[in-house]
Amino acid sequence: MLGPLSDLPRKNCWSIAEWAGEASPEGMRHLLGRARWDADRVRHDVCEYVLEPLHDETRCWWSTRPGT
Repeated sequence: MLGPLSDLPRKNCWSIAEWAGEASPEGMRHLLGRARWDADRVRHDVCEYVLEPLHDETRCWWSTRPGT
């Protein structure tokens, strides 16, 4: 996700793919245009990624919500 946030002068699938070192834009096209996202799951994964190196015993608040 750093490509869309970068300071590229023009942002499209080709320029972001090149910036990321990809040979073609197909992966970026899928990620940005067709991929399905579960916002709660992404938020949870980011939380776990951040907390793991800190060895924090606390859990993300949305991890303790019913149904998660």
